Amino acid sequence: MLYPAKFLSKIGKIFMQIDFIGPRFIKDHKEPLHFLSIRYIRPVKCHIFIRIKSQRTVEVLKVFSKLFFEGDYPIPDVMQMDNDSAFRGYIERKGTIGRVTKWLLHNGAISIFNAQKSPWNNGSVEGGNSVFDRKFWTKFHFTSVKDVDLKLKKFNEEYDVYLRAEKKFPKKSKPIIKPTTFKAKNICSFKQTSFYILRVVRENRYGKCQIEVLNRYITLPSSYRNQYVIAKINVEDQWIEILQERDENLHIIREKNPFQISR
Repeated sequence: MLYPAKFLSKIGKIFMQIDFIGPRFIKDHKEPLHFLSIRYIRPVKCHIFIRIKSQRTVEVLKVFSKLFFEGDYPIPDVMQMDNDSAFRGYIERKGTIGRVTKWLLHNGAISIFNAQKSPWNNGSVEGGNSVFDRKFWTKFHFTSVKDVDLKLKKFNEEYDVYLRAEKKFPKKSKPIIKPTTFKAKNICSFKQTSFYILRVVRENRYGKCQIEVLNRYITLPSSYRNQYVIAKINVEDQWIEILQERDENLHIIREKNPFQISR
């Protein structure tokens, strides 16, 4: 299927994957618990699990504030994630990207969205989630939410020592705008102007081979059926280009075309 492994291995020095975990439940607590799973892939391996109130954009931005603005973690050059509306934005609206993507672009980071129904695209963070399940969630008995938080803090510390082995992150300047005070409608400039969406070309019931990109459908030649392609979207000049990795090189399979993005 020509998965773009080389492209992902070369794009960006600091590479991160994120994912939600949950809902999870503990005895005598009616409300579900949710977690944001954050994995640095390179140049330093590090995995952080943070309990959040819900799987919503505002909670993701709170975590970004805690890590990148208040903490010592560097904002990544590239962040890979799935197509959850909390990450991608209003998925039912055509050509719309959300606050997470806009904040990343404004601060010079590239968003990469995985192919639908392909959790293994986020293989590293999913592997860490499995560790979370085996070594934390099913290992301990939790008496309260506070108990979850206390045990999670210790688990994060021990897992960090195991993965990082005292390696340090490269120095990087902190974001100027705090994620929790970020208003997407007021943004007029982006340090990074493009982001990427991975897709597998599928044949629809009418025999057309298409990909879905921000709730728009793009038809491609049938020779690309069941193949991975990369949609590169430029929010500044409003265009889209379709690429494919072959022989470890990117090839243009659909030239730049106008593609309106709601800003």
